Amino acid sequence: MPPAPSVVRIVAMLCLIHGTAHAEPWKKARPGVTTEAQLRILFGEPDARRREDGALVLDYQGQSSPAGTQRARFTVDTRTRKLRRIDVFPTRAPTRAAVEKQFGPACPKTGWSKKPCYVVKATADTSLYFHYPSRGLAVFFAGGDVRALTYQKPVRGKLALTASVEPPPELSSAGTVAPEEAGDTVSASGTASEDDTETADGNTVEAFAEPAAATQPAVASLELAVPTIEGETATPRPAPPMDVDTSLRPVVVDDVAASGTSIASAAGGPTAGPQPVTEDAVEEDPLHPSAFLKVPELLTVGGFYLQRAEVAGARRASTSATGVDPFFPALLDVYLDFKPFDGLRSFAVGRMAYDPLDPVLSTPATSLDRLWIYFGLFDHVFITAGRQHIKWGSSKIWNTTDFLRARNPDPLFLYDLRPGVDMVKVNVPWEEMAANLWLIGTADLLDEVTADGDRVRYGGAVRAEMALGTSELAVSGSFMEGRRPRYGVDYSIGLGRLDFNTEIALVHGADVATWERSRAGGFQVRALDGLQVQASGGAQVELRVADTFKTVVRLEGFYNQLGSDDRELLTWVQAVGDFQPLYFGRFYGMAQVAVTARNIYEPTTTLTVMGNVGDPSYVARLDINASRLRDVTVAAYVEVPFGERGGEFRFQPDASIAPSAPVDMGLFRAGINVRLRL
Repeated sequence: MPPAPSVVRIVAMLCLIHGTAHAEPWKKARPGVTTEAQLRILFGEPDARRREDGALVLDYQGQSSPAGTQRARFTVDTRTRKLRRIDVFPTRAPTRAAVEKQFGPACPKTGWSKKPCYVVKATADTSLYFHYPSRGLAVFFAGGDVRALTYQKPVRGKLALTASVEPPPELSSAGTVAPEEAGDTVSASGTASEDDTETADGNTVEAFAEPAAATQPAVASLELAVPTIEGETATPRPAPPMDVDTSLRPVVVDDVAASGTSIASAAGGPTAGPQPVTEDAVEEDPLHPSAFLKVPELLTVGGFYLQRAEVAGARRASTSATGVDPFFPALLDVYLDFKPFDGLRSFAVGRMAYDPLDPVLSTPATSLDRLWIYFGLFDHVFITAGRQHIKWGSSKIWNTTDFLRARNPDPLFLYDLRPGVDMVKVNVPWEEMAANLWLIGTADLLDEVTADGDRVRYGGAVRAEMALGTSELAVSGSFMEGRRPRYGVDYSIGLGRLDFNTEIALVHGADVATWERSRAGGFQVRALDGLQVQASGGAQVELRVADTFKTVVRLEGFYNQLGSDDRELLTWVQAVGDFQPLYFGRFYGMAQVAVTARNIYEPTTTLTVMGNVGDPSYVARLDINASRLRDVTVAAYVEVPFGERGGEFRFQPDASIAPSAPVDMGLFRAGINVRLRL
């Protein structure tokens, strides 16, 4: 006979009296304590960064998902900039017994428990979940298996009896995440958004970002499926009575001095480095600290394979007929992630490109995408040396303050394929001020020896970032041999469902020669006097339709004082090799609408119109992205240029300006790409 409701309430209240005093942590992240800047140091750059219901959401999925998870989402309070909630979707579903053994059993029907216990509750759609009020933890089930874990601030006393936890949106009846089917997804825009790419450390989610620090998989038992790295053979070791999924492992117990216990940290994110500990499971007490300890992997090997199939239609310059050219480029990234001990990590990515239909790439071309070593000093200074990815700026298309990297020639493509930059990066976080200081030194090997006999060009940069309530401010400066200093300011703010951003760069010159008409009727190199302004900005709003679809609308513009609207000059810079896509003109604009369904099996559809306003010429692009499998992502697109003939997006050279080989005028591009995580 079930106990009376009053008895259950009394029992639940007694269970909470001796619970933990603070929120349950996950991989060093603790609701109510950890700041946004600390999250980005621990886990690196999120795959998507957006505002939902007045809060800031950092979404780590696909390549950027922490080890042992399909996805991890952090909700940050925009006022305090502190973590409000964590939603974790484990790669493998542990059993109910494993959850009880790790976090605590059900609350007893009579008496009280010294250890944390759970009360069974139901969501609005009658799905059951375990609620550990004193831990601030909710474990959501579907089909008898764990589908998600939610960490937030604990509740105590009478509030614990009535408190409920909203399930993650992915666990609605229309879109339950299955452990083997939930796949890598992209941001709502289908491209790397301004918030998708910029991090506190300047790192970026590129074509294939380095994974979060991997954890040592436990030996599989009959009761618990444990996440493993595909293709890896684990070193045999004695199995504990019941293995616990690393994605569920808490890392720190509060009130260490009072309890007399401590728990070593789990492996951190790609910036925080590994946290090696030892494993010695205690059978008598599954919540004993040593039950959560583990030996990390020294070396992790993985990779990504990207296969594209594209066709481009063009009007032939010689015959005025329409022709279609196929392309079949493939890209393979293989990474090595070495973590010998706490505070030291090395990461390398080798890349191979191949296209059987391209005369150049029909012979595979190999390159080094990343090669860096990371270490920390006294937990206050973090150093990364070597070839690494970096991106500055809050705009989506025109990042005027991204001083250390070449311009992205195809910012609407799903992945950023630019290689890394050789540098030494020093990060000094100031957690009390929610601020970060970055000091960077660079070195470039030139193709030709300069007049001074130098073959290496040295440079550097400094950047300071600070969170100010619901806004963020970044100030940066770049210094390079043979180039005048450049300065930049980047500011973004969120007001409810609205986001605004702007970035302004002050430069003395361009990366390539700028040209202008001469009095003699030809063209000459333009003399630049004083600082030149390059500024971009945008506004974004998130709308919900019947609580089923999410629509994100973004407008963005760019002013380029170094640009020109002269079409004849466009022919000239194309001929001499000084043309930069999206940076030739003076005024540009972009409008984008992205529609995402709550059901994970529905694709994300994005429509983008972007163009050179002064030409005027434009391009319209439709992206459809879907990822039903965990390690497979499929994306398709079609784009069509329109506007004045001879403009930047419908370019055909004027033979009277500069003699050059005939150039076909593009009519459309379409393609599909499949990405596999190896």
